[in-house]
Amino acid sequence: MSLRETIFTLAIASAVVLVVLVVGLIARGPRKEPVQAIPVKVAGIPGQTLPDEGGRPKEVSEQFQIFPRPELVESRANEADTLRVRSGQEEHIFVLYFVDALETTENHPQRVAEQARYFMVKDVETITRTGREAAAFVADVLKRKPFNVLTRWERVPNTLRYYAIIVVEGDDGRPVYLADLLMRRGYARVSGVDTFLPGDARDVPTYMAELQSLARKARETKSGICGKAGPPE
Repeated sequence: MSLRETIFTLAIASAVVLVVLVVGLIARGPRKEPVQAIPVKVAGIPGQTLPDEGGRPKEVSEQFQIFPRPELVESRANEADTLRVRSGQEEHIFVLYFVDALETTENHPQRVAEQARYFMVKDVETITRTGREAAAFVADVLKRKPFNVLTRWERVPNTLRYYAIIVVEGDDGRPVYLADLLMRRGYARVSGVDTFLPGDARDVPTYMAELQSLARKARETKSGICGKAGPPE
């Protein structure tokens, strides 16, 4: 083979290799960025505090105790059923027994979505907007009216929040459970942890039936979220 033929053969071979490489690159397509891992929240540890909660857990009491001279404290943790309260030098976050009030933010999307399904609301913004309305109502009531916090220091799991019953002076001057007010106004549903009622002749099933009755009245009068949604499932 002459030198000229050899050079020509090498040129053809090089061209073939180049074509193969180009086709291979085209087949692979553009380089994709690595898929980012979805961050997973670490599960809560019993007794571990949240950023706005401190101190040591209280011992659970068999009987209810009165949290003396309570004052509502403005806090980003406050919702209609979750309230930071001060007594002297102590501050605690209390969560109501018996009811689950509307969320004020989408920080817990699963819970907001569940509430939206329950009240048959199509958009979650309606839930959080009405939740903020409910929180403002509670803040106004507890700033204007005297109230008592009754607690057994039963902790909400994985937090230093405590379940409580809050009794407030009603418009007629008689004491009323804050849970009742929320149900009447269509700001909550019957859900969560229950307990016996200190100094109340009603047992738990009787009281829960009365809460359900308040829920039906709220739907009939289209109060709160019930005026923006269909009947619960």
